Amino acid sequence: MKRAFVLVLALFLAVVFALPAFSAISTPIVRVNLTKTRVITQEELDEHLATYRAEYGDNLDSATVLDAMISDELLAQAMERDGFVLTDEQKDELLASQRANIEAQVGQTLTDEQFEYVISTNLGVDVDYYKEYLAQQYLVQNYVMSKKPEFFTDEAIAPSTAAVEDFYKKNKSTFISPENVKLSHIYFTFGEDKDAALKEATEVSEMIKAGKITFEKAVTQYSDDADSINSAGEIGWLSINDSDTMSYMGENFFNKVFALDAGDVSGVIESLAGYHIVKVSVHNDAKILGIDDKTSPTETTTVRDYITSYLANQNANSQYQSAYMSLIDGLKSEASIKYLTK
Repeated sequence: MKRAFVLVLALFLAVVFALPAFSAISTPIVRVNLTKTRVITQEELDEHLATYRAEYGDNLDSATVLDAMISDELLAQAMERDGFVLTDEQKDELLASQRANIEAQVGQTLTDEQFEYVISTNLGVDVDYYKEYLAQQYLVQNYVMSKKPEFFTDEAIAPSTAAVEDFYKKNKSTFISPENVKLSHIYFTFGEDKDAALKEATEVSEMIKAGKITFEKAVTQYSDDADSINSAGEIGWLSINDSDTMSYMGENFFNKVFALDAGDVSGVIESLAGYHIVKVSVHNDAKILGIDDKTSPTETTTVRDYITSYLANQNANSQYQSAYMSLIDGLKSEASIKYLTK
């Protein structure tokens, strides 16, 4: 729908920045009528062409852009004819849903100002305009699917087993599980006295090594990590390429942890957050995943599931484009389209 967005943006600019009618002569080039007459002018085409070329380069010709403008006009008239409209409340719901998606991606709730900044920075439009774009996108997609349901059957979308397995064979080397460990820790926060924290961590480490206390018992008695105390200090899986965790734990922590074998208990390890005594329960080397392997230790999704979803999305996009063109061809056959210049 990127093309449609550019077209909508161009129309917006045309309305806002157009000169008064008496200051320039508009040259009509096409008259389009499905339910009403709409004349497309040379000036409009020039503006759309400039917008397209700014986005895609100078290889687009005016005939291609004019055909897109005609298609958009026919689609707009057809949707209006068939009652495909959204209320203001429905538009607000679409915007709220998109905002929730963005917040999930960035991992935080956005203020109105932050949301406006994201939209403005990434799309170059304000929130009100973006809301109208979402509504238009939603209407077009639903209109195409409702008018051409034969393109969206399970048989047309779902990839075959053979297609999934062929994709895996051709892309097998890209499905790699990085080296990872499952670990537990006893955590000693730096607090106000870093030396005191190190002293306590060292004493606990020596007691574990001497067999005076088990790692699990030491967790409940000494760990400052309240979230992991009730699970024997377990903090889950860590991958060697986890840059986010490395940024707040530090490279030293990673190096020491990944030097441990399964079953090992470390000495005192310093991270950017504090001191740790770490126990590794599982240590997996990097490997190429099999088609029925999980994509990661924390996921239930397999490589087969991932490929199936990926190919289904590709098929759906392809079918949508075919359905769109089929719908436009039908609308062109219904409409009166008269070119006014040679």
